Amino acid sequence: MYYEKLALEVGATVAGYEVMKPPVILGASGVEQRFTFVAVEGSNKYAFDIYNDVGEVEILKTYVKKMDTGAEAFVVCLSGRPKEQAKELSENYGIQILGPKEVGDFFTRKIAQLIGSRRQSAKITP
Repeated sequence: MYYEKLALEVGATVAGYEVMKPPVILGASGVEQRFTFVAVEGSNKYAFDIYNDVGEVEILKTYVKKMDTGAEAFVVCLSGRPKEQAKELSENYGIQILGPKEVGDFFTRKIAQLIGSRRQSAKITP
């Protein structure tokens, strides 16, 4: 788990995101919701929970925190093999499951998407 947290922190820092330490977001319920890692860009919060294995319980834990905080939530499955029921549940709840190989590139992909959308807007604007 150490490598994945470090990869997220380095990626977020290089991309210009603020890394929240400790990774706690105050929810609408008044409860402080603890994630494994949180990065912030403006009003957007990206929250990650890292588990060795991912089943329905892990998705539900993250979903409750997501709903309370309004953060965009992600689950990292260190084994790389989430249970089939967890995959279905995560799709229904809008939680993306990442494998250990995808963690390091997460913020790099966000930057690439942003650049691509800006280029597309520039082409449209006269």
